[in-house]
Amino acid sequence: MNGEQKQPIQPPTKSKWQAFFSKKWTFPVLYMGAAALILAFIMWYQETRDYTLDPASLGPDVSIGEQQTQEEPAQTASQEPIAVPVQSELKGMVWPVAEGTDVEVVMNFYDEKAADDVKAAALIQYEDSFWPHTGIDIAKKDGSSFDATAALPGKVLKAEKDPMVGYIVELEHENGIQTIYHSLEDIQVAEGDEIEQGQVLGKAGRNLFEKKLGIHLHFEVKENGKSVSPDQFLSEAKQKSNKEAQ
Repeated sequence: MNGEQKQPIQPPTKSKWQAFFSKKWTFPVLYMGAAALILAFIMWYQETRDYTLDPASLGPDVSIGEQQTQEEPAQTASQEPIAVPVQSELKGMVWPVAEGTDVEVVMNFYDEKAADDVKAAALIQYEDSFWPHTGIDIAKKDGSSFDATAALPGKVLKAEKDPMVGYIVELEHENGIQTIYHSLEDIQVAEGDEIEQGQVLGKAGRNLFEKKLGIHLHFEVKENGKSVSPDQFLSEAKQKSNKEAQ
């Protein structure tokens, strides 16, 4: 036995699978392949799944393809009716002078849509400036004073003396309407008073702003704070007065 030559020990032979898994790139490749298979399965599952939804399952206030919103309930017949035009509410307006008083309009309301000569006649000159007339001026032909009366029933908002336009009275009516009376010689009402139509507010007089017009009444109508032409409301009252005189 001592004379026999010993053979070197050979390492165990690796199988093909052992050789495959011993490579450094084996596991990354397997991982990427598995991931690809999983992704493919997910995509197939999504394509074959039915996504149709029942609107009832989403609740009563949600609809498919529309964003949930809250809307105001529609107006019903039992709610308040739409406000009627202001002009129809003021058909009962009367001329702001005592019944039987013979007066005339000595200056009209400044209308931007009127002809140039008409607009020029409705400008007030004070010192070196011209001002659009915001109402109508009423005077007697003989130039004497007369009673200024309420064109509509309402409440007194203001009753005071102004250095430029004399005593003034402002009345508040329904639907954002006000009537204004300037150039009064005196006043016979007070702030807060409830006024009846035709009630005397004061006597027509003079004022510094419209000095050239002498004794007169400046009558103005405002709608929501903006001056509007009184003619649209007084024309009917004038026609009615003419028919009664006949």
